[in-house]
Formats: sequence, structure tokens, C-alpha cells
Amino acid sequence: MTLLLESAIRTFDPSSATLTTPEDGTLEQGDPVEFSLATIYRFAAHYDSLAHPEREEWTCLPLHEPDSAALTGEYVAYTEHDLHEEIIVFADGDGQDFLPVEAFAQTPLARRLRFWHPDHIPATDPEYYEAPFDDHEPPRHSVDPAAFFDGVADYLDRERERTLDARREELADVDPAEQYADGGEAIPELRDPSVDADGTVTLHVDFDRIDGVTERSAMGEHRFVQSAFDIYPDDPALLMAPSDEHSPAAFPLQVTVTDVASTRVTVAFDWTDIDGRSGVRRYLGEDRVGFGLVKLLNPLPYERRREAIERVREDDTFREVLTGQRALTFTQPRVAESTPGDEQLNQEQRAAAKFALLADDLFCIHGPPGTGKTRTLVEVVRRAVEAGASVLVCADSNQAVDNVLVGESTAETVDPGSLHAHGQHGSGEFTVTRHNVRQSDREVVSRWYGDARGGADVVASTNGSAATLERQFDLAVVDEATQATVATSAVPLTKADTVVLAGDHRQLPPYSETEEPPAETAGRSLFEHVYTAGGVFEGVGLQLRTQYRMHRDIAYFPNREFYDRSLRTGLDVDPLADWEPIVGYDVGGGEKRRGTSLANPAEAKLVSQLVERVCDAGVSAAEVGVITPYAAQVQEVRSALGDGTDAVTVDTIDAFQGSERTVVLISLVRSNSEGSIGFLGRLPDGPRRLNVAMTRAQRLCVLVGDWATLAEPPEGRADASELYGELASLLRDTGRMREFDVGLL
Repeated sequence: MTLLLESAIRTFDPSSATLTTPEDGTLEQGDPVEFSLATIYRFAAHYDSLAHPEREEWTCLPLHEPDSAALTGEYVAYTEHDLHEEIIVFADGDGQDFLPVEAFAQTPLARRLRFWHPDHIPATDPEYYEAPFDDHEPPRHSVDPAAFFDGVADYLDRERERTLDARREELADVDPAEQYADGGEAIPELRDPSVDADGTVTLHVDFDRIDGVTERSAMGEHRFVQSAFDIYPDDPALLMAPSDEHSPAAFPLQVTVTDVASTRVTVAFDWTDIDGRSGVRRYLGEDRVGFGLVKLLNPLPYERRREAIERVREDDTFREVLTGQRALTFTQPRVAESTPGDEQLNQEQRAAAKFALLADDLFCIHGPPGTGKTRTLVEVVRRAVEAGASVLVCADSNQAVDNVLVGESTAETVDPGSLHAHGQHGSGEFTVTRHNVRQSDREVVSRWYGDARGGADVVASTNGSAATLERQFDLAVVDEATQATVATSAVPLTKADTVVLAGDHRQLPPYSETEEPPAETAGRSLFEHVYTAGGVFEGVGLQLRTQYRMHRDIAYFPNREFYDRSLRTGLDVDPLADWEPIVGYDVGGGEKRRGTSLANPAEAKLVSQLVERVCDAGVSAAEVGVITPYAAQVQEVRSALGDGTDAVTVDTIDAFQGSERTVVLISLVRSNSEGSIGFLGRLPDGPRRLNVAMTRAQRLCVLVGDWATLAEPPEGRADASELYGELASLLRDTGRMREFDVGLL
């Protein structure tokens, strides 16, 4: 429940409290209370300590004073009546009386429950209120500093090698000219190789296959190779031979670019790793044309993370905090030096902002879907700047950075929950700039933040790009911190004195090049390393618990399975007319392999029909999202959608994280006789992917799949099939599963 109610429950004793006798006028019908009474009584029912000692079917709801959150020692009782359904019970003379919940919500007496709703804040905290944690919180699970940082560095090195291996396999047969023509990082043709005395190989750019550039003009251009082909010293690359048929078997050679000068490129490789190296040396010593160079990866991000790891290792404060060698403390004066900016924040959001501002070193905010995490972070930034702090706002992706910076703003409208609304182009509370703005694909970002502002109060940047900032900050706020590895999050740690991490570890974990998600600490997020079960400071942070996005029936399953029933719905969301809020379709269409991905044509056709029905019911196509775990199914659905649906968003689950739509249709694709569900069943990211998918919807969530495949694993296999089985049972038990005959498509 709310922070206040949790404290009240520890003080309130139903056995000594009194069932209230309403005073005159307090049951008169008037306007409904301005909060959801259901949010209070439905979740109060989960607390055993609120059960009446003699009438177990009653849930005692403590009453506070009319104008404060002070307890009165009185209560009303919530229960279900055989005839009248949900009712509120109170005393009447020597007996009891009741009102249906809807009628009680229109009485003055109901207002004496309002501070148990997260959206209502008393003027002062009551005496019984207990802060979630102390000003000095010792570590829960310390780790060896040397082992921790060595593990993070080793994991980063392994990830780099895995990425190289994957890219080498992907690009081994590519034509450098085609790669260049498609905008890839490649030199389409090189000629005249020569083996230098130190074993390096120098080649010259051949301009016959480069339109619009001559050798003369290129030689007069500064850093031509870097600007034209995006090839730099230290880049790992593949040196491609002119002909597969007549070249040594060792080609393509994995090389490292060692020098770029004018129109020449010099590369190096370990000759001892080359089979038939004498033949390769002869081949490279002959006058040949038609070589090509394809870049494998940009080493800079890895180098920046590696450097950041070592800098954090050498920083006394963060080294000790991250390994549990010192306590977390909350003594910063920023709360006292600022005033609340967003009066609409609920109790948990305000508390999270407060402790983020009090934190001396580190603080974690757990923000499940729809709980207002971004809005809370904007409040932290506003108040920190008011208190005189400089702030770095980071996230792992450009999309996530722009979400905090501009939110849903357009060139004409401003999202009031974004930094943009309060910066120099909004209310003017502070100046804000977007670092590396060319990486943003948002028109509003390019328009308003195209000119970098030196010395801005707030700088928004990706974690990686923050390494190039030549300034330090008082505070770094890292959003979507659960999608960034420890190594990636180390970069903003090197730029600030205090760091606030915000994310949701029940959604997608950091990306890994390995097929299996990383089990080791070094591959998890810094947020998980610090905050979650077994973390260095397990539980020292705040979870936002009131979601305002979804209909409560959509939220029910994710809340039960992923959030231990800790979420409550703070807003009554109307379902779509003539639809249940959540519905499943069971269709056995059969999956089809498309390259390395999978598609299900039958599901795509059914989804297109359902999209048409939804749009015919008056939902704008722009408010409809179709998401699926497989990239091939994205293309299948787009091909199946009819006219007038161009504005429908169709994307993978991973790409859709952080977004929401009025209507979301989920195509789960897998349909086979073996019961194989691939990475949908893989632990732990398979279940998290389902959580992401379901929690994108506001008023309607449609799940389309072959539930026999999804929910019935072969004997002996342990994966997430049990979770899909629970979901299928819930849909069937509530009459929300539709059996669909593919012959009708």
C-alpha cells in the first residue's frame, strides 16, 4: 500500500480499535471522493494484520482524522455481501449497518481514508510514520573489491571477443563494395599491397568504384579515409581478397588498422596465427587490385568502459560503495535547499525524489511499468538544480535519453513530464543540452537542442558518450539502469559525485552477445548488483508501487507473477467498448523459418483482422501497437496489415520497451509439435520479455499464440512454459480465451 498506510498498519491493532459510529451528516450522499477507493480496500485485503479478529471476512480500514493522517483508533470494514456484493460496514447503535462501496465513496466519511491512497499527501507526516530506511544503511552483502572489478573487466573483454566473433561470421562473405554502398563502414576497393619490414601491410585506396571522388581530391582532403569510410586506427577489420577462388584459404584476414594516412591504410595481424603464411606473404607482395576492408566493430565503447572500470576501481568512494566496504548515507542538504516542483507526485514518488536528493553516494529507484519513474526523475533533476547542483542525465540508448529529455513533446507541443518542459525552451528553470545530439532521431531534439550549450545546468547523454564530456557533475541520474551492464554504468560514475540509478529489474536485462543471458554478476546491471535480492545493499532503495497506465485486469497477471502483488492501480482505466481488457486467442498456425528468425503467417493474418476490428471500433491506428518477439514476424505482420493502418506501430518486444499504446496485440509466433519455444522460455529473460509485452497496453491487451506449444513443455524441460501455462489457465478460467480455427483465415 502507501508508505503512510504501511506505517499505520504497524501501529493499528484491530482487536483494540472500534468500529466507527458515523456522526450526523457524515453519510450524506454528495460528490464521489477524488480518489479510487478500490485501490485502498482491494490491496488492504492482502494484509493479514487488517483482518478482524472475530469476523475474518472483514478487512479493517483504519480511519484517520478529518484533516490529518493521525490515527483515531476507529475503523470501517470492507467485505463482500452475498446480495449487495462489495460493501463498507460501520456501527449503528448496538448493531451494524453498511453501504455499497459506490455509495460509501460519495460520503464525507470516505474522505477519512484518503491518505491511504498514494495520490494524497498530508501537510505533515504523522507521528507513527517510519522512514523506509535510516540515514546510515550498512551493506547487506559485501564482495571482494579485487575479485569484483577483475570480474567486470574480464567480462567486458569476453563480450568484445564474442562481438568480434559474431561480426566476423556475419561479414565473412560480404562484398566490401556492397557494404560501402549500403552505408556500411568499409573501403570498397584497395590496391597495391606491400608487406613492410615489421610485418604490417599497407594498401592504397582504389578510386575506380568510388563515385564523385578522385585520388587528387582525396589527397587534398584532411583525414579522407576516416571521413569517407569511417575507418580509424585501432579498428578491428576484415581484409578481403580480390577473389575467393584464387586467394589463400586464410582470407579474409582479421586485422587491426594501425595507421591511416592520406589515401593509404596500414593493417597488422599476428602472422603466427596464419595457416600457410608464406603463401599469404607472397600473395600480399604481388601487384594486385580488388582488395577490400570491412570494419568489424568500433573499439571506442569498449575502451571507454574499460577505462571507466579502472577509474571507479581507483575511486575510494565508489569502489567501497559498490563492494560493500562502506555504508550508504543520506545527509545531502538538497532537500532543504529546494522546494517540491511537481505537486502531483504521489507518496512513493515524493519519497523516492527525497531520498535521491539526500543520498551522498548512491540511490536506487525501482520503477515498474506505468508508475511514473520518468516523472520522478524529472523532479529529482529540478530540485537538484534549484539546490545549486549540476546534473548529468544518462541512459544506455539514445531513445531512452530522449524520453527523459523531451518525452512525448513535438515541435508544437511540450510534454509537461519531460525536462524539456522546464528547461530554457519551457519554464526556464534551468538550461539543458543534449550531448552528441546528432545521434538522436527525434525531430524535436534536433530542432531545440541542435546547438550545444557549454556549461548547461543539465546535460543529457548516453552512458557511453558521457565519457567524452570534459566536465564533472554533482549528480548523475541514470535511467533504464537495468538495461546497462556494470561496465557501461561505470562511465557516468566517473563523472559525478552522487549517482541515482532508476530502472526495473523485472523487465529486459542488459544485452549480451552470448546466446544465454549472463548469470555472473559482472554481466548483470549495476542496479541489480546493488539493490536486488543478494545485492550489496539489498532493498536500500524505493519501489514505485502505483501504476496509472493499465486497466487493473491487464496489470493483474504481471503484478502477481513479477512484482509479488506489490503494485496497485491508482487510476480507473475504462476498457475498450465491447472488449474484455485482456483476451487470448489460441491459434495453431505453424511457425516458418525466415533466415535466422521465425514467422507465423496465420497469426499475422489473425492479428491484421483484429487490428481492423479495433480501428473500426474507433481507435486511432496510431494508438495501436503490434509487438512480437521475432523480427521476421514484424515483417510478416506489416505485410498482412490492410489499408489505413500505416500508423500502427509494429515492432519487436525489445524495441517496444518503454512505449505504451491504448491497444496492444502480441503475436507469440511459436507453434510446433516439439513444444519448443526458444528464447521465450529461457530463464530469466524469457519471462521478463512477456512482462514487457503485456505491460505496454492501457485499455486492451490481446495475446495471440499456439498455447499448446507455449504452455506444455516436453517432459524434463525446465523453462518458462509453466508461466505461459499459468497465463493460459487464467485466460480460460475467466472466459477470456478464444479458440480460433485457422481455416477461417
